[in-house]
Amino acid sequence: MKITSQLALSQLKLNKKRTMAGISAISLATALVTAVMCFVTSGNRMLTVFLEPGYGDYSSVYFLLIFVPVLILGILIALMSVTVISNIFVASANKRIQEFGILKCVGGTGKQIRACVICESLWLCVVGIPLGLMAGTLLGYIGIKITGYFVSNIDQLSKSIIMRPFSFSLSFHISVWTYLFASFFSFLIVLRSAYKPAKTVGRLTAIQCVKGITTDINLKELAVKGGLAGKIFGCEGEIAWKNIKRNQSGYKATVRALSLAILLFLMTGGLAEQAKEFQEWMTPDSKEMDVDYCSIRNIEVNKRTGRTEEKIVSPISSITYNEITKRLAEYGNIEVYGVGNDACTYQAILDKNFLSKDMSEAPDIFDENAEAGVSLISVDEKLYQKLCDRAGAPYGSNLLINSYQYNDNGRTKSIKPFGETVTEITLINAAEEKKRIEIGGFLYQEDLKEPGFRDMSPDPVRIVVPDVTARYFDWFCTPDDEQAFAEYARKIMDEYYPVLTEDSYVDQGYTVRISRMDTMAKMLNIAIILAEIILYGFVILLIFMGFASVINTLAANIRIRGREFAILKSVGMTNASIQKMLYCESLICIIKALIPGTVLGIAIPFAMNLSIRKAFPVLYHIPWGILIAGVVVLTVVVMIITWAETTKQKDKSIIDEIRMDVM
Repeated sequence: MKITSQLALSQLKLNKKRTMAGISAISLATALVTAVMCFVTSGNRMLTVFLEPGYGDYSSVYFLLIFVPVLILGILIALMSVTVISNIFVASANKRIQEFGILKCVGGTGKQIRACVICESLWLCVVGIPLGLMAGTLLGYIGIKITGYFVSNIDQLSKSIIMRPFSFSLSFHISVWTYLFASFFSFLIVLRSAYKPAKTVGRLTAIQCVKGITTDINLKELAVKGGLAGKIFGCEGEIAWKNIKRNQSGYKATVRALSLAILLFLMTGGLAEQAKEFQEWMTPDSKEMDVDYCSIRNIEVNKRTGRTEEKIVSPISSITYNEITKRLAEYGNIEVYGVGNDACTYQAILDKNFLSKDMSEAPDIFDENAEAGVSLISVDEKLYQKLCDRAGAPYGSNLLINSYQYNDNGRTKSIKPFGETVTEITLINAAEEKKRIEIGGFLYQEDLKEPGFRDMSPDPVRIVVPDVTARYFDWFCTPDDEQAFAEYARKIMDEYYPVLTEDSYVDQGYTVRISRMDTMAKMLNIAIILAEIILYGFVILLIFMGFASVINTLAANIRIRGREFAILKSVGMTNASIQKMLYCESLICIIKALIPGTVLGIAIPFAMNLSIRKAFPVLYHIPWGILIAGVVVLTVVVMIITWAETTKQKDKSIIDEIRMDVM
């Protein structure tokens, strides 16, 4: 064994507290990486079984779904781990600075000094990484079991509402590559953390080491003005400011750890607020039962016109959906209404002179043929009569819904698209056959009182047409016994549209689903809660690492400055003044960390929201409450650490400290 390796091992045995801190930090970093890799391998196996090797036609989407969060978590783990572990090696180098000076005086080279510090990291890896792999496996197993419970709930809910039958489950799976990657990743982090302090201490001259000049001192910084800190906190604040300016690299780790903690607080809060807003938007106000019929469609190209043509394979006629409405209403004499639509057959040719100003300014109204999307709305006879009465139109009229809602960059905007002078609308199909629809009345948003209208196709042109066939049709009601009604409704639907195969949507050209309106929202909410649990779990562990870094850095920084405190006491500075100075240093570190932590903690979720708001009306809001709470928590923790360490310094002998007899 080389002498540098022996010296490193002896130091680890001699300084057991620092050794345990190093092993704990390396183990925690390795455990986090291993747990993340467990989720990756388990999720990859689930998708491979559910889809096919390579994820099928949606390989790029699923790849991003798995590996983008892993990349983000990996970067955060790496940053926090480097911060924590490097602090340990910096503290170790600073405490042994005079020892290195003596070694240089007796012939030791800078290369050997660097090798000694690097060997310490290697010895720590030998113990820390295996412990981390075992802890990470256990953490991953527990996390997968919890996640699998939520996934099974989603699977059960999906069977009643998804058109195509499928089943999926998440089970724990791990491979040898998980351990190899986690070990290699952690090994690189440890080497990166140890290399900088090793390189710095190797450059110091023997006389600098013997004098006790640590790796943190900026030798070029001769004079620093106290500035605002001195005016606010007095001479103690001025000394604190000077200490931080002269030893910027020594306090950099503390500032970085505090910044990352603030960043994690804000990121978690910002993403949680967006998830909450998305849940509220997805959750319907009604808890009505929904009996849903849906026909498959074939998408072709019209040979004569070259237009894309959508053909409904099994449309439902007005006779059929009116009969089913009456049959369903016979259950307990409940009120049943039905709403359907055909959004496939036609496009609208609109006269822009009849459009409102808001409609003219709305985005994505017209396609490449300057035509707008059309939904022909079908309703049962009773509901149609109610709508005619609300519109003040005679029975048999076509009713134009003069209300259009769209996502305006994160905000739901509701407009009236047409003027009151519209009397007819021209429709055109893929064969370029035109059809004129006379408008007998108008319906507005307040006229659409039934919750079932909420799920209508969001086309800008929507017309309620009597006795029109539909691709979709849904019947809504509020029975007392939902389970009994679901069984009754299934029997009725089997008379008209029996489900004969497992995949009736493809095999028979239609599917029938019976569920409550909020079931889909419930499934999505479970998925969101699942994502939040995973996110919060890793964030809590990362914040724990951040606190460990702060505690270690502050404590080590105070302990190695015993000689400085003794000199200050010898010239008349009291214990209270020294304690105040250290409090000021801690506050200044928090203030310096607040700016980058807040900026990045706001910028990252906001950047993610820019893509989210294009698809959903979900805006980013700065979580001020979480920011304030996070800063308060960090301040309290930092102050407690400072108080605890300064209390230990009170009874130490000034002479012994100056002589550096106390380590």
